[in-house]
Amino acid sequence: MPLSDDPRRAGSLRTVTALASPDGAGGRCIVRLDDGRRFRVDAAEVARCGLAIGEAVAPGLVAQLEARDGYLRARDRALRLLAIRPRSAAELRSRLTRYRIPRETLRAVIADLEGRGYLDDLAFAKDWITARLASRAYGVGRIRWELRQKGVAPALIARAVREAFEVDPDLAAVEERSASALVRRRLPACRRLSPAQRTRRIAAMLERRGFAHATIIRALREIGEVEAERFDG
Repeated sequence: MPLSDDPRRAGSLRTVTALASPDGAGGRCIVRLDDGRRFRVDAAEVARCGLAIGEAVAPGLVAQLEARDGYLRARDRALRLLAIRPRSAAELRSRLTRYRIPRETLRAVIADLEGRGYLDDLAFAKDWITARLASRAYGVGRIRWELRQKGVAPALIARAVREAFEVDPDLAAVEERSASALVRRRLPACRRLSPAQRTRRIAAMLERRGFAHATIIRALREIGEVEAERFDG
């Protein structure tokens, strides 16, 4: 979103009353006009447009300064959100809409962050899969659902699952261990139930957590072969 280099156009002119480059501004300038408005823009753009204290600025350029200021503020807000934790593009877009950022500005910010690799739904999905399998007792089915809720496209989810398991074959074993650990933790609370009731109760819990049918069968066999066979049949 570069600024125009032709500031003198028809209309009421404004005057630049101050130019400042705050410490840590990252190559940006604060442009103050005689009506009190302040805009944060790129220092390189300020130099290219020939802006200087006392310089007259036409309405067209003022509008561009305002748009650039809004874009940079939106981009900075997006980067702060990404610094807190990784997010999908849809998550970030949804969060930024709370600040009433114009749609065109929002599209430009998202496109810029994707182009620079700060937003990557495939990488986000693969990291989410690995982290959820390693730290929480959930199966791949539940993780797929979570990624859909975060706005990741189904095709990307399928690819992320495939690639995550190809890169780290141990993930399958992690999922199996998670299911088995859940069974062992749930067993004490189900001891008074009949074998069939215990099997159904634990199987339903594992299903809710997104474990595959075959994984549930293997986990149930830790209870006893009869219960697993009943569930399988």
